[in-house]
Amino acid sequence: MSDNWNTYFTFIDNKPASFLLDMEPWSHGESETFVHLYQLSVALKEPNEDGLTSQKEASVLYEIEDSIHDSLEGNYKFVGRVTIDGRREFYYYTDSADGDGLKHAADNALIDYTYTVNRIEEQKPGEFYYEFLYPNESERHRMANRPLVDKLIELGDKLEKSRVVNHWIYFGSVEACDRFVENVQKDGFHLEERVKQEDNTYSARVSRNDFVELHAINEVTDYLVAAAQQWQGEYDGWETKVIKEQESFLKRIFKSKK
Repeated sequence: MSDNWNTYFTFIDNKPASFLLDMEPWSHGESETFVHLYQLSVALKEPNEDGLTSQKEASVLYEIEDSIHDSLEGNYKFVGRVTIDGRREFYYYTDSADGDGLKHAADNALIDYTYTVNRIEEQKPGEFYYEFLYPNESERHRMANRPLVDKLIELGDKLEKSRVVNHWIYFGSVEACDRFVENVQKDGFHLEERVKQEDNTYSARVSRNDFVELHAINEVTDYLVAAAQQWQGEYDGWETKVIKEQESFLKRIFKSKK
């Protein structure tokens, strides 16, 4: 288990799904031995209207989750969980082919819950993790947006005003770069610079005046990721300036007398 955990929200078959994921589960090389994948699926008692956990039940499930993890031996690697459609699913890789350790831990911790323990067959270890659990490019950028927006707030930005936001995108050819720029200019983006890199790839920096509260900037990065993918490009992130609310004239006068 690594220290790099993160969360994201998406939809699966039009149903809201909440993910908690170890982003680097095999950072210590356990993929060669932890080759069996098991799912522990727990039916929620009081899901909310979206099929996710209520605040009341979440605290109970956190304690149960900790109890299960504490009771499992070192040959189980917890890689993430998904909450969807009235159930919470926990995923573990292990070197145990029978999964008895997980079954025993679940029996002891989930006395008042309905649950199942299932083995998931993979063509190769880690396949399910990367194809189902791991976020796609748009979701990864949404995850990256959160700390940036939090940092703006921490620096005193109330996010009430739109501002120029710069974005970087990389392409394998100048033709792909130019086609991308032509497309996004139709939606109000401006080309600030196009640069040929040392490896003969090309980068474009485009800008637009946008709001940067989380929902708004997520929509912008979703759009640019999709636009870049049309030309085999890779969106690389954004930056903007901090806007702090100016003190009122009366407040400045009051402060000057102190």
